[in-house]
Amino acid sequence: MASAPLALAPAIAQTPKPALRIAAISDKPGPCGPPRASLPPGAQAYYRLLAQRLETQILTCSFPDRAAAAQALAAGQVDLAILNAAAYRPVAAATRSILTVRSRPQLGRVAAVVAVRKGDRRLNLAALKGASVVFGGTNRAYLDHPLRTLADQGASADYFGRQIMADSAEDAAAKLRAGEADAMVLHAGAWRRICIGLKASEWRCDDLAVAWRGRPRAQLAMVVRNDMPLETRYRLIGIHVAMHQEAPTAFDWAAAWTPEPAEFEPTEADALILTSSRGPE
Repeated sequence: MASAPLALAPAIAQTPKPALRIAAISDKPGPCGPPRASLPPGAQAYYRLLAQRLETQILTCSFPDRAAAAQALAAGQVDLAILNAAAYRPVAAATRSILTVRSRPQLGRVAAVVAVRKGDRRLNLAALKGASVVFGGTNRAYLDHPLRTLADQGASADYFGRQIMADSAEDAAAKLRAGEADAMVLHAGAWRRICIGLKASEWRCDDLAVAWRGRPRAQLAMVVRNDMPLETRYRLIGIHVAMHQEAPTAFDWAAAWTPEPAEFEPTEADALILTSSRGPE
């Protein structure tokens, strides 16, 4: 008899999770619906993976271009879209980037740092036009990547005056301190390495100042609305960053919007907008 109340109690229905609606660009725009069975194997593998991992239905919604997809995203008609800067700007207040794709020939979107001697009033890129600069090396991390980042800001290879190639980040800092260059350009990891001491509170670059720092702008990014539940956003990021290893067929299709895709990378909210800052590190 003790079990009778349980048998008579009504079943508690679980509220189904809302479908994830993904914007797709097509010359045949149409309403949201389940992925077509005629899609290539990579697309089917991708949508199947998302459905399984998110435990929800996946719907695709076709739009004629990225601008239309962005407007639909901001209006709550879709939940996820791949946008470029032009499409993103009008909806930036309501949306945010969550993922980019790293191309094999490129490093990740690591920030570059431009430093000067403390007391130098040239604390922005415009003021440093024509200045002599020293780089920490000649490889991709120390030269190619910082130059690409600066070029996004309009500071292309001929923007500065004399360019000096040091043997290391430490050598570059020594040349800057000795007055052999007006400014030093490093990737953010190298800057922190030469400035942070053995103790977390020790800062070894008190005699230097950051004139500019920033990341290269993403050409395309996966964008969601700001009101997407945090659990869903984080699960989407987790699914994608491991996809190149766990589901390569799905990855090859999903990341094809970047040439020679290597992996998905989590990114900052404004990855599609040129931003820069000054700061102590």
